[in-house]
Order: sequence, then structure tokens, then C-alpha cells
Amino acid sequence: MGAGTPVGKKEIPEHRVAITGARGLLGATAARVLSDVSVLDADVRDIEALKKAVGASDASWILHAAAKTDVGACERDPDEAYAVNAEGTKNVVDAARASGAHVLYISTASVFSGKEGNYRETDVPAPENVYNKSKVKGEEYILAYEKGIVLRVNLIGVHPDGSRGKNFMEWLVDSLRANTDMNAFTDVMVNPLSNWTIADHIKKIIEQGSGERILHIASSDVLSKADIIEMAAARFPAYSGTITRASVDSIADGVRRPKQMWLNCDYTKERLGITMPSMDSEIETIFAHL
Repeated sequence: MGAGTPVGKKEIPEHRVAITGARGLLGATAARVLSDVSVLDADVRDIEALKKAVGASDASWILHAAAKTDVGACERDPDEAYAVNAEGTKNVVDAARASGAHVLYISTASVFSGKEGNYRETDVPAPENVYNKSKVKGEEYILAYEKGIVLRVNLIGVHPDGSRGKNFMEWLVDSLRANTDMNAFTDVMVNPLSNWTIADHIKKIIEQGSGERILHIASSDVLSKADIIEMAAARFPAYSGTITRASVDSIADGVRRPKQMWLNCDYTKERLGITMPSMDSEIETIFAHL
């Protein structure tokens, strides 16, 4: 028993992390990068099951990576989006409060309007669609908890267990391998990080216990999605498909999508003493894990 631990009270390991969404892109990667983890298999919509799972995990941190991220699906079924992304996050907070654990919540750069870009931690979210609004509501629940941290990211990568739903990079790699023609959006500006780099930064945040409430992490380059597609295509010299540069507005599904989705990371770099890699190196990291 550690020094100062009351008799009869279980000691919680300092850096043990319980992960929601551990089968998703980031959750599965973090489970490989973090040294002492447990998986929370409970549905975040089931508060009693979640409390039981968190209590049994003996975790001092919860990495809350579970989310409904399909923008179109969220727009078609807002009740489901809010049940998972908002109320599910409230349940995670309630379970953490009951156990005394910290919560690190994975949020998104698209909580902002996407009209300006260069968003800082102090900027006020202005979500444009159901997915983004549900994530902002989740942020509010996290920030109402004194041990909650919001980590906003632009996430790209390939699932370490293989494709599970064709995210952007999985779709891109599969298209390059199959010589499939692609539309490349020139007006969506991002500075994403790979799942592996984000997982490394998560480990540092947890180990440092910096006490910050909102942090932004992203690559050092601001590029269009078209630029990223072409950077990746350059690594497939045999690719014979056609890349057509287009506007994201060409997706005629009625969903409003933010365009300037890039984050300012100056505060995080200073507070955590970290550097942000280039997009070229991030693509290399992703391809190294294919």
C-alpha cells in the first residue's frame, strides 16, 4: 500500500488508463502506446454498466475516444448522435466522478465554424452541423468536471487492426492501391496528426498531469485535403487513376461542413514542451504501419 493510503481504501495506479472506443482508430492505437491500460467494453449510453466497468478498471485516467463520427449519419439521426457524443460523455464524466478518475476527451477541430482557421484553445466553438454540435455538448460536460480535459485534434490514419470503416486515410490508401479515380477537396484546410503521434502526445499529457483544461495538437503544416491526397499519391508511383480537384460543396447531402479546420498549437507546445511534426513525416508514419 502506498504511503498515506487510508487503511481499507484501494490504491489506484497513477497512470493506469481505461479506454472507451478502444476498437476505434485512436483508441486501438492508444492501447498499444500506453503502458498500463484496460478496455471499457461498456456502452457509454449505459451509465450503470459504465460505472461498474470504470470501478473495476482501477484506472486513474479515462481516455474517452468513443464517438459517433460519421457526419452524414449524425445528420440523419441526431438523437443517436447526441446519445453517444453528448449524453454518453456525460455518463463517462459521472462514472469518473464516482471513481475519482481524470477524463481526457477526444474532440475535434470541427467544433468551430470553419470560417477563419488558426483556432486557439480560447476561441469559442461555433458548430455547423449535428456531429459538431454533439461534440461541443460533450465538451461542455467534460469542462464542468474539475478533472476533465478536452483534447482537440484532426485525426488521420489507418487502424492498427486493419480497416474498420474506411476513414479518410483508409479510403485514400485503398483507392491508390486499386487505381480508383478520386475527388480531392481543395477548400478543406486541415493540419492533421496521425493516430500514432496523437497517441504519443496523449501518453505525455497523462504522464505530465499538466492540469490544462483544453489543448490543441496538430501538424505544423496547413494543407488542403487535395494536397494530402497528392502527397500520399506521390508514394504510389504506379497509381494510374485520376485525381480531380473539387470543392467539398460538391457533396450534395445537405450537410454543412466547416472548411478552415486548422488549429493553433502554440499554447500546447509551450505548456507540454513538445514539437509538432510536418505532414510529410506524418504520412511516412502512417505508411510505416500499413
